[in-house]
Amino acid sequence: MSKIPPYLKPGDLVGITCASSKMDLQAARFAGSVLESWGFRVKLGKTAGTSWNNFSATDDERREDLQLLLDDPQVRAILFGRGGYGMVRILDDLDLRLFIRHPKWLAGYSDVTTLLTHVHTTLGIPSIHSPMCSAITPETEGARQIRILHEMLTGTPASYETDPNPLDLPGQCSGTL
Repeated sequence: MSKIPPYLKPGDLVGITCASSKMDLQAARFAGSVLESWGFRVKLGKTAGTSWNNFSATDDERREDLQLLLDDPQVRAILFGRGGYGMVRILDDLDLRLFIRHPKWLAGYSDVTTLLTHVHTTLGIPSIHSPMCSAITPETEGARQIRILHEMLTGTPASYETDPNPLDLPGQCSGTL
């Protein structure tokens, strides 16, 4: 049985963390400014803008940063900075007890998918496989994939349009997505 986190509304707090690869602080701040333009408040984690080898920080520092956001009942969603490699190195050390009591949207992809999958299959809490902060740039802030992230966070019903294909058949169908 799924425990769906509450959808976001204006004034809600969104955390940004770089639990894997490093990300430029200005890029994280820009992504945060886009979230703020949507009416959300933003809490930048300590790993935004830091660097340690190919990661944003040591395993302990990245785990601690993510853990603080997972435990904070005021944070309603966590948007990850970048993917790459690193989540698998900290996943087993995360304490999800408070997250279970106060579920929030986790949004990202790449190696973050390991966390998204773990939370869904183990705890029954859905997440959002979506663009991360690194994809929110001045060139993409109005792009469809970024607008869809906003819609997903706020619970706006999704609609998809595709170009017709000669193999399409007329009719109706339904199913579970």
